[in-house]
Amino acid sequence: MASKKAVAVIIGVGPGLGASLAKRFAAGGYSIGLIARKESSLQPVQSELEQSGHTAMSVTADAGDAASIKNAIDTIRKKFDNDPEVLLYNASGFFYGGILDLKPEVLQAALNTTVIGALAASQEVLPGMIKNGKGTILFTGATASLRGSANFAGFAISKFGLRALGQSMARELGPQGQSMARELGPQGIHVAHIVIDGGIHSPNQAESQPDKDIDSFLNSDAIAETYWQLHIQPRSTWTQELDLRPSVEQF
Repeated sequence: MASKKAVAVIIGVGPGLGASLAKRFAAGGYSIGLIARKESSLQPVQSELEQSGHTAMSVTADAGDAASIKNAIDTIRKKFDNDPEVLLYNASGFFYGGILDLKPEVLQAALNTTVIGALAASQEVLPGMIKNGKGTILFTGATASLRGSANFAGFAISKFGLRALGQSMARELGPQGQSMARELGPQGIHVAHIVIDGGIHSPNQAESQPDKDIDSFLNSDAIAETYWQLHIQPRSTWTQELDLRPSVEQF
């Protein structure tokens, strides 16, 4: 009997990085479970994958609702009849504005999407990964994961939290690394946090900034290739955090 294809779950799918991640991991032989809040974000990606001969399914869910995310992952698990081996968490809450304008409920919503959703998704996939002795969990960070700046407090607070979650998961089960990575590394689970230190090129961004050189943006397919390389890294040399930025960037 043919063995089941390994499953990769991507949360926060859209036409940019989410789509590139889906295509790269599908090319690597994975069945792809796509999760996003809107059906309109999912269907173009699923259709492209299926037209290329890959196996994919999509589920709508709100990353800011822990139960919704857990149910979506369970739906994917049952559909593919296999535990997810890869979790790529690409969702985040965003708020632009000063401290005096940052309402507690807005900050809570950002934390729910960026941190609580990542925790809930991790908790849903980890039992299967631990049982199978392998797995990869990759969190998409940002410049704001490392430093706050004016008018970005809400975004930075949530991204700081996501980075802390990744560090804690690394540390809890192992002597070295960052927290989630340290906790889970000895069980064969690679946890890494990727700082996307710049804007990702997309049709919308190119349209809104027509005078900006394309070399000043990160290419989503190139980012996806980096995620893939993290996934296939030998266990003796696991990366637990890295940052990506365009070669022309000076900040």
